Amino acid sequence: MLQIRWLSKSFQIIEKPVSSKLYIYLFLINMVSNLVSTKLNHDILSVVAIVSLSAFIAYCETALFLILRNKWLRRAYAGVVIAIQNILVIVEYFILINFQRYIDQDIIDILGDTNPVESSNFIETYLKPQTIFLYLAACALLNVILVIIVIYIAKVRYRKLMLIISLFGFLTAGYCVFNYAKYRNGRNIPQLTTLTRLGYSLYCAHNRVIETNAIRRVCEKLTVRQNIDKKPTIIVIIGESFSVYHSSLYGYKKNTNPLLGKREKDGSLFLFDNAVTLQPATTASMCADFSLDSLGVGYTTMPMFPACFRKAGYFTAMYDNQYFVGHGISFLTDAKLSKVLFNYRNSQRYTYDEDMIKTVQVKEVPSLYVIHLWGQHYTYKDRFPNSFNKFIANEYKSQYGVGKQQIMANYDNATLYNDYVVNSILNKFTDDYCIVFYFSDHGEEVYELRNFMGHGSAMDSPNANYQLRVPLMVWMSPSYKQANPQMCEKLNRAKHYPICMDDIGHTLLNVAGITCKGFAPTRSFINDNFNKDRDRIVMNSIDYDKTLLNKR
Repeated sequence: MLQIRWLSKSFQIIEKPVSSKLYIYLFLINMVSNLVSTKLNHDILSVVAIVSLSAFIAYCETALFLILRNKWLRRAYAGVVIAIQNILVIVEYFILINFQRYIDQDIIDILGDTNPVESSNFIETYLKPQTIFLYLAACALLNVILVIIVIYIAKVRYRKLMLIISLFGFLTAGYCVFNYAKYRNGRNIPQLTTLTRLGYSLYCAHNRVIETNAIRRVCEKLTVRQNIDKKPTIIVIIGESFSVYHSSLYGYKKNTNPLLGKREKDGSLFLFDNAVTLQPATTASMCADFSLDSLGVGYTTMPMFPACFRKAGYFTAMYDNQYFVGHGISFLTDAKLSKVLFNYRNSQRYTYDEDMIKTVQVKEVPSLYVIHLWGQHYTYKDRFPNSFNKFIANEYKSQYGVGKQQIMANYDNATLYNDYVVNSILNKFTDDYCIVFYFSDHGEEVYELRNFMGHGSAMDSPNANYQLRVPLMVWMSPSYKQANPQMCEKLNRAKHYPICMDDIGHTLLNVAGITCKGFAPTRSFINDNFNKDRDRIVMNSIDYDKTLLNKR
């Protein structure tokens, strides 16, 4: 009899959270934000998991509310939880509507590396006063609807059903934890709720610091060998948001690359038409570009190519108009790692890329220059001076209105200006014994496929190529070209090779004759042993050549 009473009382305690109106509200608003996950998880099991996890999270939030005995603490707690849930709803749907994705570790990385200028551009582009008002009004309307539903459901006998659903959510959460403990790959866990994805993303951001320290130690202990007598200066220019679909070099009807186009026609510029980035976001793609392993299991066990050059006796410099030491969570902003990679880093931002290029000092010793541009990053109208305002809105057609036409024109003007900037860099090194590699971190959509401009949402795009395909070109100074005729042959042979931009570090080391831990000749597209059959895995799990190549 005593056991029955104990069990009955225990069940009443367990059941108590689902009897609360707060529980109903929190379950519903969790469902609203978590349903964003169905955008990328359409199967029935994912939907069931989303419902059960929403119930479990609401149960935990309500249980904590009931544990608090003080009336004012309860009210404060409820207010904070409700406010956070509403903010998450707004943020989730804002990201979904504008970028066709949800909160994840890539979004957190982007936010962590955002600087004041980028923030200002973002606000100008996406957070107009009328937009903010619409989101707040929609959220207010949502809460009115939820309150009405809560009042209605409170009259219905639902507690045992919701308790069962919450229990199933507990089991689902347990499975996710077990899966992560076993495989240590959060990207493969069904990240079906806003709170769990946010928590995991913040955890990943913390791990980024640990990874950076591990990479630094690898680079510090690095030993290299160099097997050529005359060391060339190597310039790596990394563009930003450059769409091959808006480049006249790649068949675009508007002449957005007149200067580089002339170099390509006279045979001094080698153009590659089958290059893709691993990720449609800057921070993630830069990790892949710099590491000799990219983002695989050896990411923290393999060196970064600038460290290899510095160990080989090169003067290494980075001129960056986006990343600055001490600002953000990227490996490029870490002061200790930066000192291992580079002899010199600039610390000033420039309105236009050409102003930064003017500060580049050509050394009379073998050097590695990494130049990271603003390129065509939104807001596009801020990426070029008025003298490059050549293309105008009425030259474009868009089903999304005149405002979009102007944005398309601005993007092409930014591309035209980028052509001038890159050409200026080539002019600066004409008299040097050097070779120049130019590529972009990722591509860009500019209202060609849908009512969307930007990057970071390739997975949900009608054609991911717009964000994943990137320009890749190589230029040699006259003295270098004359001394290395075989390089011309190798570059011509590789023009149509299937290249993933995590090959670039291996190619650069190959050009410089540097070998070290992690260097793989099969990853260098100028090497006779280049592996043209290597799987190009983009966005962590997608085989580009099997899934996306035919959509180009």
